[in-house]
Amino acid sequence: MLYCQVNGQQTNILSVNDRGFAYGDGIFTTGKITAGCLELCDEHLSRLKFGCSKLQITSPDWLKLGEDLRQIAVQYQTAVMKVIITAGQGGRGYSRFGTGEPNVIIQVHAFPEHYALWARQGITLGICEQKLGLNPMLAGIKHLNRLEQVLIRQELDLRSEDDVLVVNLRDEIVETSCSNVFWQQDGRWFTPELSDSGVRGLARAGILAKLAAVQVKASLSALDKINAMFICNAVMGVVPVRVFNHRELDISPVLALESDFS
Repeated sequence: MLYCQVNGQQTNILSVNDRGFAYGDGIFTTGKITAGCLELCDEHLSRLKFGCSKLQITSPDWLKLGEDLRQIAVQYQTAVMKVIITAGQGGRGYSRFGTGEPNVIIQVHAFPEHYALWARQGITLGICEQKLGLNPMLAGIKHLNRLEQVLIRQELDLRSEDDVLVVNLRDEIVETSCSNVFWQQDGRWFTPELSDSGVRGLARAGILAKLAAVQVKASLSALDKINAMFICNAVMGVVPVRVFNHRELDISPVLALESDFS
């Protein structure tokens, strides 16, 4: 970690009474710093505002948070910024009665060097053996309860692919271990509809605003005859899938789109 700030002070110390630690009671967002600026800064702030509203977490000072993000980002040429907001400190038990002010953590990490290679050459994508649960109450939110993703990543660490595609308990395609997914068939682009599981990523939202993609509930069989596929998130950007489930795909349609998304 290159930098860490808690509630405006440079430190990496947080109370063990924090509800984010005890219950995952909080939200986060992760973005890319380029040339001293946090890409999609306003969108990241909007995501945090939405998450706080949805989970009924007391809002921090949004103006100050925005200023902090910009002042910290300007110190880095290329890096990853993560912002965490927890519900604050509380006693034992699920109730938030007596909970103090929210805690705001800003971290800066080194940018993964392999992402540039992925973007040029594409990745291999397998199919995850584990499945995501159904949770409409939390679907789409970037909350701190990420045990499903931890277990999925643990499976990926033991496999040879670069990433894995994950379905939910209804066998509907949702996302990969860390990103959203799009695929092309017969000239049309598709992406999963995420009302029951998954995260509505900022990169996904930006792409949907520019690309005429259809949001669908689809099973793995829908991918049998696809022409191209890509994954995306706010840090890695758009990454073509070169091989899906041992089948080679054409990455040229994805490379042709990338200039439109930058």
